[in-house]
Amino acid sequence: MRCLVLSVVVLLAASAVRADDFAIDVSAQAAKESKAVEAKYPQPDKKAQPRAVLKVAANTPIIVKWTARNLGKATVKDALVHFFVVKQEKLDQQEVPKLTKNVVVESALTMDFKTQDKTEGEITFTVRNPGCYLLRLEIKGAAVKGEPFAALDIVVR
Repeated sequence: MRCLVLSVVVLLAASAVRADDFAIDVSAQAAKESKAVEAKYPQPDKKAQPRAVLKVAANTPIIVKWTARNLGKATVKDALVHFFVVKQEKLDQQEVPKLTKNVVVESALTMDFKTQDKTEGEITFTVRNPGCYLLRLEIKGAAVKGEPFAALDIVVR
């Protein structure tokens, strides 16, 4: 009986560490144009909204800043905070392109998020080739369910 009770307690504790414990804010600026997106989990509106679009000229510096915060009451261990920009076929493409080619920039870190812990980052890069690009910050890991992310599209002319 103790094993059963202990198993239930462990399952309940594990279910408390969910993707809905995160808030992600991402802003991108190029020249005079800027876009910002935020994602909270659970998502209050489950309807897929078109992604924000930042339009830039080729070789224009793009400055991206982000914050990811654990809003939950439990520590999330070994969470991978992964940022990347990759070329995609069309605007608002739902399938994330493979990161084996056409990756403009990529950054990652693994950390434990205690309650209210956050990580912040800033990166500046340029895109040489015209096209549509996906900018995405995601959180992955064994203790992270549902893959929280925030994303926007970049159109380079």
